[in-house]
Amino acid sequence: MLKALIVEDESPARMELRYLLEPYKEELEVIGEAQSAREALALIQAIDYDVVFLDVEMPGVNGLELARRIRTQRSQTRIVFVSAYENYAIDAFAIDVVDYLLKPVSPERIAETMRRLTASLTAGERKDDHSGLQWVPCELNGHTVPIPVHDIVFIVAERETIYVSTAQDRFPTKFTLQELQERLPDPFLRTHRSFIANMHQVKEIMPYFNGTYLLKMKDKPQSEVVVSRSNVRRVKEIFHIY
Repeated sequence: MLKALIVEDESPARMELRYLLEPYKEELEVIGEAQSAREALALIQAIDYDVVFLDVEMPGVNGLELARRIRTQRSQTRIVFVSAYENYAIDAFAIDVVDYLLKPVSPERIAETMRRLTASLTAGERKDDHSGLQWVPCELNGHTVPIPVHDIVFIVAERETIYVSTAQDRFPTKFTLQELQERLPDPFLRTHRSFIANMHQVKEIMPYFNGTYLLKMKDKPQSEVVVSRSNVRRVKEIFHIY
């Protein structure tokens, strides 16, 4: 079941789009609506939507800019533009959207959009099955630094920033922990809501408190990564601790 968000500043247009999507309720559920980019971003930070139906012309931040921001936060979210103006289509498809619907939207065009969404998701699943990240793009002094996956010791979320730690350094990245969890290969484990650890870089495993564990890592400062109670069993299985 696809989770969908409608972003449209006019209530009648939101209602019309809900009506057009109703025949696909077995495949897609509209679980959120927003009247502005600000509302939409707040919802997207709270829920991992599969698809966003997005108007272009809205007060304040327009749909094109909002789509770019969504791409930085939720790179796997599919975007469908719904607009009364066709002159934005070239810019929209440059953002790698699934479809561009012109108002008034017909049931036939919604059917085509659903076919495109299904094809997009299937292609994404095939890609995930056969390939993961080979490096993680990070930032340093305004430049992009590609960090090879095998050099990563652990990844941590601190406040609103995600840091990739190597043996000597750490760098901020625009990826979310959820995106990294989905795309990093098997040696990496989401040990805690704030940590992903490379299991090949674990030096020591230590009981902590209330059933949690700490992993001492092989980086220079011998950083400690928290393992939540829900993930302790998986860590024990990986290292054959009985």
